[in-house]
Amino acid sequence: MTKFTRYLPALLLAGAAFGSTACAAGIYDNGYPRGGSYPVYRGVSRAAEIGYRDGVEAGRDDARHRERFDPVRARRYRSADHEYDRRYGSRDEYAREYRANFERGYRQGYDRGRR
Repeated sequence: MTKFTRYLPALLLAGAAFGSTACAAGIYDNGYPRGGSYPVYRGVSRAAEIGYRDGVEAGRDDARHRERFDPVRARRYRSADHEYDRRYGSRDEYAREYRANFERGYRQGYDRGRR
């Protein structure tokens, strides 16, 4: 028995675990994550993640209640500090990134909520 065949089962299990985690974390349909999860990618800030998630929820709710398309009306958009922590950087930068991604998420959620 060679070293390779001795460690083959462990290597296969490690590869399968890594591959499934990577795939599950990064599958999007038209920019919207499947399964209701909001994965964190390297390089994506918490402000972007939280803003997008909140925007999707607000957009979906507005569409379902037959409200007009208006992300600025949302309280969380206006305050732009939902889940802010000073470890994320300046509040102004957080708010800018939060709002930009809120709008993107709102559009996705609104479009999906109308279907």
